[in-house]
Amino acid sequence: MALLLEEIEGTLQQPQIGDIRTGIIVDKRPHEILVDIGYKSEGLVNGRELDRVSELVESLSIGDETPVYILREERDGAIMLSISRAQAEKDWERAEVLMESQDIFEGEVTANNRGGVIIKLGQVRGFVPASQLSVESQQGGSSNSGDVEERWAHLIGQDLRLKVIDIDRKRNRLILSERLAMREWRRQQKEQLLASLKEQDVFDGVISSIADFGAFVDLGGADGLIHLSELSWNRV
Repeated sequence: MALLLEEIEGTLQQPQIGDIRTGIIVDKRPHEILVDIGYKSEGLVNGRELDRVSELVESLSIGDETPVYILREERDGAIMLSISRAQAEKDWERAEVLMESQDIFEGEVTANNRGGVIIKLGQVRGFVPASQLSVESQQGGSSNSGDVEERWAHLIGQDLRLKVIDIDRKRNRLILSERLAMREWRRQQKEQLLASLKEQDVFDGVISSIADFGAFVDLGGADGLIHLSELSWNRV
């Protein structure tokens, strides 16, 4: 019997600090969660680690799977886990994929400071410097405010189109750009619009600027020119 137990334990992979495993919730208590991580004893999520993901924990039920990060093994053999660290590692991996692909994603502005705005990518905080905000976002701010931080307060709660432009995980640094994302998004919109246009099509547009020779109209991704000779005799 003892030999059989040794053989079974030998097939169980020893948890290593820094490992991320997919665990199964086996018990929920007021101040801790027990998680089956495929080892001889369950792991524990408790204390501050629970507080960091309180909303997520409320949605978890016994039997649900969740990624967990191995924090340490206590003297009594208890394996301490972190759900927030596991989520953060996954979010860093996602950020690295976005950096590599240069895909555009949307993120909500959660805070602002003197230099720009904060975006949360899951458990990771990203920063959009003021120089990387789009012209529209910059123009919406109040340059007359006595408090520099208030200049970007109007963006809190808004979703921005973004690109990842710099990552340094050791320094917990994630830099994002709305300006580059909007430039790419407009190019894509223009290509799609031009590919769909046909002669004799009728569009509603918005006058974007007026020149001596005519008016430029925003068609929702590209500007068209109405030459002076094609303008209505009505007031323009």
